[in-house]
Amino acid sequence: MVAYLSQAAETIAPTARPIVEGWAYTSQFDLLLREGRLFTPAPLPVEVERLHPGFCFTNAAQLANDHPELQLTYAEGYGAAQIDVTQALHTPHGWAVTSEGLALDPTWPHEGGSAYLGLPFADPSMWPHPLLGRSLLQEPPFLHDVLRFGLPDGLLADLGRPICG
Repeated sequence: MVAYLSQAAETIAPTARPIVEGWAYTSQFDLLLREGRLFTPAPLPVEVERLHPGFCFTNAAQLANDHPELQLTYAEGYGAAQIDVTQALHTPHGWAVTSEGLALDPTWPHEGGSAYLGLPFADPSMWPHPLLGRSLLQEPPFLHDVLRFGLPDGLLADLGRPICG
């Protein structure tokens, strides 16, 4: 996952630098590599049902909102799902995070080879709307403001593991 995002960031960086001089990050990949956290995949609790494919961002927010007893935080970034023994699909993705930093994914099946690297959003008002929700990191103006000015204080929860360290 880190290698994939690093390659994407390096591809964009040379062409982005003259445009975004003075910006906090050159791309969403740069943001995730510098601020993102790694999350360990875990199976959904038995009382939680899997939700509809294709709606990972709203599914993750719905899981966190519908199960306050689990004390979950919405997170998004990139997920990787193993296709076969040599290939993985890397894609923008949303999931929920436990207080122990475990990724609970109501969209993808829990199978070996999944990986999650992203940002856990502490403020539920930032989470995707249950009907209209979209990715924060894929949509302007939120992404534009973060890339330009950096992450606002208190936006992220201290969950997951840093990439380095």
